[in-house]
Order: sequence, then C-alpha cells, then structure tokens
Amino acid sequence: MGPQSLVALHKLQAVETKLRGLKDQLRRKDRHLQQHRLRLKQLEDQLASRQEEIKKRKTQVAQLELDFKAKEADVAKLRTQLNAAKNNKEYSAILTQLNTERADNAKLEEKILEEMTAIDQMGNSVVEMEKAIEVQRKDLATEEEASQEVRQELQRQIDALETERSTVAQEVPPSDLKIFEKVAEVHDGEAMAKVVKPTRDQEYICDGCNMSIPMEKVNALLTKDQLQVCNICGRILYVESESSKVSR
Repeated sequence: MGPQSLVALHKLQAVETKLRGLKDQLRRKDRHLQQHRLRLKQLEDQLASRQEEIKKRKTQVAQLELDFKAKEADVAKLRTQLNAAKNNKEYSAILTQLNTERADNAKLEEKILEEMTAIDQMGNSVVEMEKAIEVQRKDLATEEEASQEVRQELQRQIDALETERSTVAQEVPPSDLKIFEKVAEVHDGEAMAKVVKPTRDQEYICDGCNMSIPMEKVNALLTKDQLQVCNICGRILYVESESSKVSR
C-alpha cells in the first residue's frame, strides 16, 4: 500500500473516530431525554388510570346509594305493615323480613362507607401524583432547554466532520475506501489496526483482535504496494514505522 494511501486512510480513520464519538454523544443526549419523557408519560398514564378508577368507583357508590335508599323505603313499608299486622303469625313473618332488610341495609351502608374511604385515599394519591408529574415536567423542560445548545454544538461539529470526511475520502483509492467503509461499519468505526510484536520471540498479532498474523502477510505489508487486512477481523493493517510517518 503506497504511503499516500496510508496517510489518507489514517486521516480518514481519525475523522471517522471523532465523527462516531460525536454521534454517540448526540444519541446519548437524545436517549436520555427520551427516557425522561417516557418516565413522565408513565406517570401521566398512571394518573389517568387512577382518575378513571376513581370515576368508576364513584359511579358504583352512586348506584349503591340508590340501592340503599330503595331498601330504606322497603324497610319503611315493612314497618307500616308490621304496625298493621292482624295476628301474631303475620307480625312474626313481617318482623323477620324487616330484620333481614335491616341487616342487608347495614351491610350495604358499610360497603358504601368503605368505598368512600377508598375513594378519598385514591384522591389523596392523585394529588401526590400530580405534584410528582409537575416536578417531572419542570425538570424535563429545564433539561431540554439546557441540552438544546449542547445538541446544536454537537450537530455543528458533526456537520463539519462530515464535510471533512468527504474531502479526505476523495484522497483514498475507491477500492481501499470501499474496504475501509465496510470494515468501519462492522467494527464501530475502527477500520484500522496496528501490527504489533510484544517480544522478539513472539509472533506478530493484530492489535484489533489480538490474533496472530502470518509472516507472509507482514512481509506483504512491508513490501507490496497494496492493502493488507487481518484474516480474522478484516481490519486494515499497518505497521508502527509507517504509522509514525503519519503522526509526524
């Protein structure tokens, strides 16, 4: 691989790394805001559900109260009938029915009181939920306002790097650029890897995947004017001596 192509690829790698880093920052910002919005939406849904439950239980209480009034009317009628009973047998029968109605009505009244207590408790929880939602809304508004300027600056830098990337990419041979972009997509932007040899007695390895590199590939990298890639991870290989030329 010729020196100019290597220089261009290293420049492209540097831009690609910065670009992906900025895009990751922007995505994290957006994701954080989205999570905040989701938490707010969940609270709002819980509030709506609780309010709907209160509405239903109030409707049920209203029906229970109607039933209670109807039974109270029945009790009043039975009292009248009791007072007008003509004999002990009739009196006893009416009294038994009256006591049953009274017992049923007492249970119904107790049920109504229990439901009203539950409704009051849910009403208190609604107040607390509304306060929590208001806090979340204010926090979200503050966060959105604060992040807007940061997001705009990140986007400005991303746009500038996109332009720079396009310019640098023109310096890379089309075939090499195709390989670079394919590998960058697979390895989250890391398309190049240094060839390293930890000690004199050890074999050469790819710094990207830490797998060994055949000696013939290392020789080809040093002597041939063409791109060499790792057989395992596919990253574009370079040796430190060539890399140092770029850094200078």
